[in-house]
Amino acid sequence: MLSDRRQRVLAALIEEYVARAMPVGSRTLTENHDLGVSSATIRNELSVLEDEGYITQPHTSAGRIPTDFGYRTFVDNLLESGAITDDADSEVVAKMRESARELNDLLERTSAALAQLTECLTIVAPPELPHPRRMGISSLMRQPEFAYTQSLLPIIQVLEDDTVLLQILDATAEDEETPQVRIGSENVTDQLSGVSVVASRFGRGSGEGIVAVIGPTRMNYTKVLKAVRVASRTLTEE
Repeated sequence: MLSDRRQRVLAALIEEYVARAMPVGSRTLTENHDLGVSSATIRNELSVLEDEGYITQPHTSAGRIPTDFGYRTFVDNLLESGAITDDADSEVVAKMRESARELNDLLERTSAALAQLTECLTIVAPPELPHPRRMGISSLMRQPEFAYTQSLLPIIQVLEDDTVLLQILDATAEDEETPQVRIGSENVTDQLSGVSVVASRFGRGSGEGIVAVIGPTRMNYTKVLKAVRVASRTLTEE
């Protein structure tokens, strides 16, 4: 288990990497975050985090980036700390329900709102899966990781297979309040090993569906977890 200080250093590094999509050095952390320790201590903590597999150095003399294990630790800490609660973002999602005339309209509006909030590919699949609603591909293409269309093709192709959506649904938590997170290599297929999937059930019994956000492992997990949670609650209450 990481010490509080190492958790703070890891969280700061992830925050910087999410914002910039570039390896993060100790100087950036020292200048942009009040970690309460010297730059030498930060360098030492980064070295330990790298040795333990939480971060990695993609190039010699470059900064560090999080590993899947680092992201997993960060997400678990977020969920355990109770930091994923409804906030102002929920107002954006809640407005969909006011203007939706029927369930299909609500599904489309939910997907569009999630794409707007998260800048990732979104899936809002109704209880019957033959024609899942999909939005947000253009948003995903604006992410540096997917600047080239060919990098997106395997992801899009595998998502055309409804059995994959069923596997995602099976993997989601029973508790609607806690979205399930699959990071990189934790995903159900190799084609999704370069992305993270945040998914949650909505509805109950025969009316159960899935809402999911798919994006780079460098996604803003705090924002995405909140958005998926609120969307699931909105659709369940319909």
